[in-house]
Amino acid sequence: MDIEEANRMWRKALADGDPRGVERLLRCDTRLRLLGHEWSGTLEAAETAELRGLLLLGGSDDVPFAADSPWGIPAGAGLADAMEHVWAPVAGCCPGFLAALRAEVLGLALVAMEGRNLLGYLYLADRKGELPCDLKDLAPYTGSNSLDVLWGTAPTSFGPTDVVPLLDEPLPSGVRDLAAVHASLTSLDFDLCLDRFTTTLGASTRADYEGEDPSDYGQDEDFVRAVNGEFDSWIRFCTCDSACEAYFLDMADRDPHDIPRVALSSINGTSERPGDPFWDWLDKAVPSLLFCV
Repeated sequence: MDIEEANRMWRKALADGDPRGVERLLRCDTRLRLLGHEWSGTLEAAETAELRGLLLLGGSDDVPFAADSPWGIPAGAGLADAMEHVWAPVAGCCPGFLAALRAEVLGLALVAMEGRNLLGYLYLADRKGELPCDLKDLAPYTGSNSLDVLWGTAPTSFGPTDVVPLLDEPLPSGVRDLAAVHASLTSLDFDLCLDRFTTTLGASTRADYEGEDPSDYGQDEDFVRAVNGEFDSWIRFCTCDSACEAYFLDMADRDPHDIPRVALSSINGTSERPGDPFWDWLDKAVPSLLFCV
């Protein structure tokens, strides 16, 4: 189905409070299919996704969450209560991010796939105007208010003393606290992973310039800085394709609580130390990347 048809079907399923319709649409979600591919090696894994709970704005057509979810959401919780419950462990650290979730999310779906549980946060990308009180009154799709899903995976399995590959140390505090809510958050063009780190800025930059001679570049160029090992402590953990930005935990630049600060690489170059405090970055940058607010 094309994007216009998908958005028409989403609006009908939400207006009708149709859990089976929502389940079918979730199975078609591009990011869910990619997650299924990562887990099982096949895009068809998403076709087995099972809706195990659905909470919607207004609450009239809720499907209670299964009691055995990793987040332990109470069976009688509504949308707002469920989000408060999920994010309670870090609520005092990122009030701005949580305010954005409360303002933008119009539904929460519990999904089981390939033996794993996920939470799908339903929202309108590039939303114009206020959300209605009743989902029957959602504005028609206009090209700038498509229905999107932010997928949160289950809490990390890494304990406080488990050494994490690439970090060569346990998850730092702050990062570990957030990963205990969701090990990763991902939508159509946003990907934040807190316990499966794959590369550093140094390694990715050297790969981009493979075969080139550093002597052809100035000493302040990122390629030369990468060759000199300057970015080897920058661990990539977040990307946003539409913003052409990548964010890194700078393991050599930490705040007084030993939490790595966040560094940025974009089409405008790399940020300089000190980077943004981790929780400040989550509070300010992530709502903008996700919801354009």
